[in-house]
Order: sequence, then structure tokens, then C-alpha cells
Amino acid sequence: MLRKIALLCFCSLMLLSAVDPQYYIRRANQNYKQIDDMIVDLRIRSRMPQITIPDRETVLHFIRPDSLFLEDNTPLMIPSEVFLMDLERLVDDATSLRVIDYEEAQNNVVFIEVKKPIEGREIIFLAMVDTIRWVLSQMKMIDKPEMVADINFTQKEIFPGLYLPTDIRMIVESKETQKKKVPNPRGGIPITSSFGYIDLKFSNYRINTLQTSIVNPDTVMIQPDTLQDRQDTLQIINELKK
Repeated sequence: MLRKIALLCFCSLMLLSAVDPQYYIRRANQNYKQIDDMIVDLRIRSRMPQITIPDRETVLHFIRPDSLFLEDNTPLMIPSEVFLMDLERLVDDATSLRVIDYEEAQNNVVFIEVKKPIEGREIIFLAMVDTIRWVLSQMKMIDKPEMVADINFTQKEIFPGLYLPTDIRMIVESKETQKKKVPNPRGGIPITSSFGYIDLKFSNYRINTLQTSIVNPDTVMIQPDTLQDRQDTLQIINELKK
């Protein structure tokens, strides 16, 4: 009898974990927590409504917890939510968080809905998590009536046990505005639709290249060969103790 009760309690706990959105977020986030810093070559190709943005190649830097910048110091011009190196930041300040039941969904994916305020507006994020590789597969950002974006991630195992995107495509539908011609940076007929896209291609990942050297002052040996040596060593020790 006790064995049956224990088994029932275990099954109940497993069921609760399976439907808790925080469980899926934390589990998928273990992949990205392996990264403290990252450098990656980035190619950006875009065509946005009412905006002309030439194709560009640059280098993207990430330093945990949330430092994200381009090597040429130009504006990223892409929502930082696209680069989710910490999935738990997606649910920070969330006013609503739940798992969405979707009958046609495959067994190896789960849909999580997140509602959170950003710049005074409620933004809805719908994230699809691959529960085999535990990576983000798709995400929808809904900022009605201003913008709706569908984001698709192509994730590959860059290093053993570490999945990172090689391609991200973001398809944007913006609020209908007055039509006007916008120059096409690649030639051809300008697009005046309210739809646009951003394609990101990543290559040559460099992971955890920043090294922090920690010196224990107790292990510093003073060599009293010269007065200058002693002064230099004492200066180092004092700086370490600050």
C-alpha cells in the first residue's frame, strides 16, 4: 500500500513539473548557461517596411549577463529579445505565464505564452521549445496594433552538448501606414507592403574566450632583491586587497 502511495505521489510530481512553464524555461536555459561570453560573425540581410537597411557583415559580442553589442559600435537595430542567451530573462516581470495546449503540436515541443509590460505596453511572447534538444525553435512577438513578428530559429550543435543558432529569420508585419516608395538597397522594385523580414546568419562561434585571472595575495612571494621590487610587489598586493 505504501509503495502505491509513493508511486502515486511521484507521478503527481512529474505531472506538475510537465505542465509548469517555469520547468520548461529552466530546463531549456541550461543550454545557454554554458556560455559566459561569445563572439560570432554575423551577416544581416533585411527588408523592412518604410526603411532602407543595406546588407551588412559584422561581429556580434555577448558578455553575460546582458551585454550585447556589435564590434563596429553601430546600432544593432534588431530587438534584443531575438538574442535570447538567457531564457529566464524572457519571463522576468511577466504578468502572465502559461503553457498553451495545442492539439496539433508534436510530442517533442511545448508552447509557452508570456505576457509582460515593455515601454508601457503589454507584449505577448509565444515561445515554442524543442523538448528533445531543449532549444528555442520558434517565437512570436505580438505588440498590437503596432507590430507582429514571427521568428524561426535554426539551432545546431556547435560544440558537444551546446546548441546555438546558425540562422534566425524574423518576419514582421507592422501597422498599416501611408504608402510611400522606399529605395531597395539590392535594386529592383521597392516594396511598400506592411510586411518585412530580417535574416541573420551566424558563423565562426568563439565561446568563453574571456579569462579572469584571480591571484591570492597570500601566495605572492616578496623577493627583497631591490627596493623597487618590494615597492612594486606591495603595490600589487594593495590593489588586490581593494
